[in-house]
Amino acid sequence: MSGRLAGKRAIVTGAGSGIGRAAAVRFAEEGARVGLVDIDEGEAAETAAAISNAAGESLLLVADVTQEDAIAAAVDRAVAAWGGLDVVVANAAVLLADEDDRVDRLDLAVWQRTLDVNLTGAFLTCKHGVRGLLASGGGSVVCTASPTGLYGVAPALSAYSTSKAGVYGLIRVMAAAYGPDGIRINGVIPGYTLTPMNDYVTEEGHRDLLAKTPLRRQGLPEEVAEVMLFLASDEAAYVTGAVWAADGGMTAV
Repeated sequence: MSGRLAGKRAIVTGAGSGIGRAAAVRFAEEGARVGLVDIDEGEAAETAAAISNAAGESLLLVADVTQEDAIAAAVDRAVAAWGGLDVVVANAAVLLADEDDRVDRLDLAVWQRTLDVNLTGAFLTCKHGVRGLLASGGGSVVCTASPTGLYGVAPALSAYSTSKAGVYGLIRVMAAAYGPDGIRINGVIPGYTLTPMNDYVTEEGHRDLLAKTPLRRQGLPEEVAEVMLFLASDEAAYVTGAVWAADGGMTAV
C-alpha cells in the first residue's frame, strides 16, 4: 500500500461490521492506527484480527455511542495510547426495518432509539472526537450519511430517514465551525450496500433497488471505504462541508 494515512491516528465507530469494518481495515492498510469503537466486542475483535493479519495496528474500544461517558472514555483511551487523534469516522447506525414506519404508525420508542444511535451518537462521537482533533492541531471527520436523508426514497423508514437528514445538518454546521481550526468535516453517502444492515430487503425489494441504481448492482463496503479513505487523507486537504456519494448513482436520478 502507499501509506496514505501513515502516522495518522483514527477512531471508527460501528467498526465491528459492514462499512465500519471495511473502513477500519482499509485505514490500517494505509498506515493508520485505528481505534475500533463498537457495542459488540466480539465483532470488533474480528475486525481487530483482520487488521492484525494485515500487519496493522488497532485498539479495541467497546462503547455504546449513545452513552456520552462511554464514547468520551473510548476517545480518551485512543488519545492516551497514541498521543493524539487525527481522524474521526462517525459511522455507527441502526436501521430498525421491521419497526420503522410511516409517521402515523411509528412508535415513539423506535423513533427515539433510531435518533439516539444515528444522530445523537454521531453528535457525541464528533463532540469528543473533535476535542481530540483540536488538541492535536487539526484533522478530519467523516460521517456516514444516506440517500434517505436527502430525498423521500424510503417512505416506510421515517425515523431512519430523519436521523440521516440530521447528520447532513451536523456535517455542514461543523464544517463552518471548525474550518478555521484546521478540521475538515465531510460525509459519505452509501447507497444500497452489501452489509448486514440491508439483510432485511426482500427479493422483490432487491430487484426494485437495483432498478433504481444506475450501475445496477449493490455497492460493496470496501468501495464506500475507499471514499472515506480519500476524505480522511491529506489528498482531500481542501474538501470540507461536502457529502460524497458512493451509491452507484442512486442520488443522481
